[in-house]
Amino acid sequence: MTSILTNVSAMTALTTLRSIGSQLGTASDKMSSGLRVAKASDDVAYWSISTKMRSDTKAMEAATESVGLAKGVVDTAYAGLQNVRDAFVEIRNIAITASSMQHAPTSEAVIPAFYPDPEFAKSDVHEMELRVQELLDQARNSILSSSFAGVNLLYHPKNCDVKASQQEFNFVTGFVDGKVQTLDVKAIDTLVLNDDFGSYPTTYPEEYNPEKTLLDGKELIRVDSSATPSTVYWFNLDGVLNRSGDPESVELDEVFMFQRIENHVMRFGADRKELYDGLVNRIDQKLDGLTSKMALIGSLQRSLDLHEENGRKRIDAINRGVSRLVDADMEETSVRLQALETQKQLAASSLQIANSAQSMMLQLFQ
Repeated sequence: MTSILTNVSAMTALTTLRSIGSQLGTASDKMSSGLRVAKASDDVAYWSISTKMRSDTKAMEAATESVGLAKGVVDTAYAGLQNVRDAFVEIRNIAITASSMQHAPTSEAVIPAFYPDPEFAKSDVHEMELRVQELLDQARNSILSSSFAGVNLLYHPKNCDVKASQQEFNFVTGFVDGKVQTLDVKAIDTLVLNDDFGSYPTTYPEEYNPEKTLLDGKELIRVDSSATPSTVYWFNLDGVLNRSGDPESVELDEVFMFQRIENHVMRFGADRKELYDGLVNRIDQKLDGLTSKMALIGSLQRSLDLHEENGRKRIDAINRGVSRLVDADMEETSVRLQALETQKQLAASSLQIANSAQSMMLQLFQ
């Protein structure tokens, strides 16, 4: 039925045009954003899942970046240990050479291991001793400078809130099921120098001290040729009382291990070769300990590499999964957009024709 009051054809064409316009707007949004599900109203279930997974991915990315920080700490510690070990290898070699030289006379008085003896200073062995002191200084500096982002796996200073035996290093390695994953390492397993080890009271040499690390304090060199053992010192000394009467350790500026041996030969008649062999043995023990520390830190490096690799793979997998849920198929969207634009043109033409038909009807009554 044709009516001059109501243009049904125009109304139908207009409705179609509005529908196509709405679809065209949706397709344009998909094309510009690249998302099939951009807001909750597009698909509640997929939007909720993708939003949560994106949030988890951000946390996982932060955790993976933290692994990079942990790797910096561990790599720095490993390099420091390598420097310390190289220094001790050279110290051992110098000790072997010194053992083959002539006995270097010292004063008859008791000469501590950390004060120079003028008589000993005249000998060739003293020149070798000076090189050992340089190497010990290099080793200590390497230990103290092995810090990355304020974390040093090798050195524990005085006056810390936590004792070395109770301290843990916690490295963030991932984020799983809403929880931060960490790699926990006991500080005592990586430390090689603890300037606070003397705060634990001991009464006799080589007594068990839970705060003592590889290069702390002193060690005895026992030989068959003397009932009195000699002593070798490293970087610090315990058994010292501070002003409040509490035990503490002090840093040693100089250590004269060869002078101590030569003085022991003079005072107690000990066999010189036995003493030097004992010293070399003690240094070898330190080298073994340093090697073990390096092996541990090497295993940490490998573990962190695996955690970082696994974290990146998980992030990639989640991103691919989210993409399947909410990303638009750009080829399909592009084709549909072109089709809708064509439909819009046709709908506009239909509306124009419908409006023209109404005008033609009115002309019949003129």
